[in-house]
Amino acid sequence: MQFLFKELQPVDSCIIQMPYPLTDQDRQLVTLLYKPIIGIEAMSLYFTLWAESEYHPAEPLSHYFLMDVLGMPLKKIFDARVSLEAIGLLKTWKQDKSDQRLFIYEVLAPLTAHAFFSEPILATSLYSVIHEKAYIKVRDRFMKKQQTHQDFENVSRELKDVYKSNHDYNKLGHIFDNTPTEEVNRPSKLPFYSLDFDFDLLKSGLSEVMIPSHVLTLPVKELIAKVAFLYSFNPLDMQKVVMLAIDDQNRITEERLKKSAADFYKLTVSSKPPKLMKQVKNTTEPASPIAKSSKDELLIKYLEETPPLEVLRDISKGREPMPIEVELANELVMKYELPPPVVNVLLQFVLIRAKMKLNKNYVHKIAAHWQRENVQTAREAIDISRKEHDQYLDWQNSASKPAAFRKKGTRDEKVPEWFFKAKESRATKQTIENEVTEDFEIEKQKLLKKLGVTEGQAK
Repeated sequence: MQFLFKELQPVDSCIIQMPYPLTDQDRQLVTLLYKPIIGIEAMSLYFTLWAESEYHPAEPLSHYFLMDVLGMPLKKIFDARVSLEAIGLLKTWKQDKSDQRLFIYEVLAPLTAHAFFSEPILATSLYSVIHEKAYIKVRDRFMKKQQTHQDFENVSRELKDVYKSNHDYNKLGHIFDNTPTEEVNRPSKLPFYSLDFDFDLLKSGLSEVMIPSHVLTLPVKELIAKVAFLYSFNPLDMQKVVMLAIDDQNRITEERLKKSAADFYKLTVSSKPPKLMKQVKNTTEPASPIAKSSKDELLIKYLEETPPLEVLRDISKGREPMPIEVELANELVMKYELPPPVVNVLLQFVLIRAKMKLNKNYVHKIAAHWQRENVQTAREAIDISRKEHDQYLDWQNSASKPAAFRKKGTRDEKVPEWFFKAKESRATKQTIENEVTEDFEIEKQKLLKKLGVTEGQAK
């Protein structure tokens, strides 16, 4: 609460301005494109500021008024305001006075539909929060294809063809005001600053022969910074993305860079598109130490959060994965559409058991099985690996060499550490059963001896 007190108070006044009129098309854009990203509360604040700017121009209002109209506490109004600022729908100006603060809220128009869908951050964020069919429907609604004029002749008249003037405009110059006026332009792109991205590190790993310096123009750099922000890529990751995006003519187009970044994200992080998440600042006292997670929970967390390429490096003790391993991981994500955590379990299971040797047919067979079983999480993958161990062993034997050359019943192959949990459970159960059987036989012999009956007579 102390943090909010420094930013905003209910008694603070605000003046709402709108530098250019907004239209019904703008309302549709905010409702269908921006609202899924910023949320209903931010959209409510935006429309309220829009309405008040038309009815009370330049008239100061208190934040108590906004709290009453919106039915929201000050904290939610502040969160909605910063969401609008970040997405480019609002600019905030502050003036500190001795007794109170005065804010100017400048209501901005949304981007056009074409500009919105050209922004990788906005388009991907919208796709990640609504269903794919809804996304395509909304995009088609705003991105209507205009009828081409290829087979038509332009027969429009010009001004001089229709009208004429009988005045000498050179003598009427005094009626024209030539004083230049400042024109307020509507935004044409998402406000974004790339000062935090390390372009020097990016360039250090790119060969001048493969990626000439002139390719990295200012628009390309801005797009690189936006893509890196969207996917949380560091400069080293973006080196790989840029190398994938450049074409034969040493050009980097917007579409190729977006596609390369999306493909690289699917392979290394997740098959699901990223979401814009608000940064949470800890303004309270640190909590008590968290209880130590169990070994299984730590393993699940590792498999869920680590990209497949990093898992391959860890299995190989830091060695860079071989091209065939990277290609195989890519196939598991793209062809079989397995989530990266499931791919991690499959790679770890196969590589460790096969002594770091990959048999593509064996891997594809398990992948197809998991695809049919709709395995979606690392925990489900581990469970099915334990359950179907004997079946997978038979597949491995048939994929490697004929069964006639393998000793029957030998199972000295390595398996991941997580596999032993189920095996130990089965062994414990068998031990208990053996102990019960042995105790029963001892008691039986004692009773027969006491009754003077031999074991043959008892039968």
